[in-house]
Amino acid sequence: MKDKSNYSKIYMIAGCFPPFGRGNAITNMCVANGLSRDFNLTVVCMHRNDGGVISYQDDQSLVEGLNENINVNRVKAANWWGINTLFYVLGIFPCYFFNWTYNVIKQRRRLFKTPGVIFAVYPVFSDLIIGYIISRIYDWPLLIDFRDDFSGVMSRSWRRIFRRLYIYLEKKIVNKASHITVTTNGLKNDLLSRYRLERQKITVVYNIVPPSIKKEGRPDSRESGSHPLLILYAGAMSFVQRPEILLLAHKYLYDKDSNWTSRIRIELYGPLNPYFRLKVKPYLAQNCLYKGFVPQNIVADRLRITDIGFLSLSDSIYSYATPTKLFDYIENGVPIVASLPPGASRDIIEEYNIGLVADIGDVEGLARQLKRMVEEDVLRAECRKNMSQIRELFSTKSQIDRWKDILIGLKVAKIN
Repeated sequence: MKDKSNYSKIYMIAGCFPPFGRGNAITNMCVANGLSRDFNLTVVCMHRNDGGVISYQDDQSLVEGLNENINVNRVKAANWWGINTLFYVLGIFPCYFFNWTYNVIKQRRRLFKTPGVIFAVYPVFSDLIIGYIISRIYDWPLLIDFRDDFSGVMSRSWRRIFRRLYIYLEKKIVNKASHITVTTNGLKNDLLSRYRLERQKITVVYNIVPPSIKKEGRPDSRESGSHPLLILYAGAMSFVQRPEILLLAHKYLYDKDSNWTSRIRIELYGPLNPYFRLKVKPYLAQNCLYKGFVPQNIVADRLRITDIGFLSLSDSIYSYATPTKLFDYIENGVPIVASLPPGASRDIIEEYNIGLVADIGDVEGLARQLKRMVEEDVLRAECRKNMSQIRELFSTKSQIDRWKDILIGLKVAKIN
């Protein structure tokens, strides 16, 4: 093991951290695991509570995957009797974890004992608030990581009336940051133009997935004519993804050919919530199975034998986004069928020829792409081959190395 005494102290502010399941908690776990191999890393996160209007699922398999070298400080949120959630829903608060932010700042002398670099990740916005305040109090370097577009997404629909407030808060934090990392070039360019930043202040670091999902020696193809093929979706059940479009495409194909059902098996994994009950469940049909919210290691095992992975985003406002599912599929060599707006995810899929994409809301177009991927063994084999050639470009290690270089640079700059 390397002597970490020669490395910086890193405080990673990540409200959502295992056993929170899953979403950005998985990404935060991967980042922490990667950086803890070379840095003295402390994670400041929120103690998970059951219940409430906005609550997170528990996934203990993620906790089991944490590097034992990580010092995890879990802080309970203050009891504001739901006021924080109410104010978030009304748009007054840009985050529903401000009651957690309050307790972290209150306990700062216990949590932040020695000088170090503050590494604050978004989502959630409370992470950025904490990073901003702590870096100002102690005058420590601040690295901000945007895994999502805060002001751009928050200002959609009726919330656009609060756009000036969101821009003001974001600008204060961005200007304080010593460096910024983002998921895509699109998001980088948005921030550059929004705040007239110097280009070298922002670095693109792709989303990463747990290395444990990798499996060497995955077969390059199944036997020709082997059915049913497994089509998998594992993720959020919400209006952002609208995964029901996959089931609608399936229904379209079944209505034209009643034998279609015997050729595929669709499995959906995700939380049982109101959106699922109202929008997804009504379209479940023969060989379309909802498997519920299960531990990440079970999803990973299932992913290794998946023939086609489904990916979707429902609105052009998410054109900058690259969901972790995309990189799950690349890591595991799973050909992709997707419903996406023009943007970052679509560009990667089409540029590297690793799947087929339909426009958002185009059920018939998605049905055609799905049918083609199911019927063409050669196409699936080509997608898997292309994925193997780009895997290193998007690998967890290559992205962690980018963060390492930035953090070491911040340490040197601070000393000088």
